[in-house]
Amino acid sequence: MEPLPQAAASVVFGGARRRGDATLGAVTLTVDELITRFPLVNDHPDVAGVLRQPDLLAAIGPLLAGPYRSAGVTKVIAPEARGPILGGLVAVELAAGLVLGRRAGTNHPGADVEIASEPTWRGQPSNFIARSFDLEPDDRVLVVDDWITTGNSIRSMIDVVERAGATHVGTAVLVDKTDESIRDELRVTSLAPFARLCG
Repeated sequence: MEPLPQAAASVVFGGARRRGDATLGAVTLTVDELITRFPLVNDHPDVAGVLRQPDLLAAIGPLLAGPYRSAGVTKVIAPEARGPILGGLVAVELAAGLVLGRRAGTNHPGADVEIASEPTWRGQPSNFIARSFDLEPDDRVLVVDDWITTGNSIRSMIDVVERAGATHVGTAVLVDKTDESIRDELRVTSLAPFARLCG
């Protein structure tokens, strides 16, 4: 097994961008700064609050993608609901395609793969649908999600990758609330350990 890549320590993004009447120059954001600024709602990490802040949103893709820039990633696969938001940001950074792991019962034309996860953090399985033709055997696939606790949603995405005969190169998550054995099994790199956000 290949060694796990290390999370990027910081990212520079920007150039001159316009927001309203303000020009936003190049900004450097470290993982520590992301953690410090990570909003909490009722003492709980608020991923939606991160997405709402333009500079944090702009930093997520480069920071999550950083450890995989030399991994030859050709596709990113991400489970709903928020995974595809982050997955899209990472896919752009890695010049890779994005594959959706949709929730069962949603519209996903051509879906021909059904996956039932083991119980997730809610105590119930999640059912996903995917399309077998979105991955090829020579694809190198990164799984991206906003959060990991049990790892079962991510395992479902790895199942899709393996059914296609493609290669799972690793898993990148924003918030990490899992244990070392799951982290090792699923080859997880993360930006924000839950204990640091809520400690």
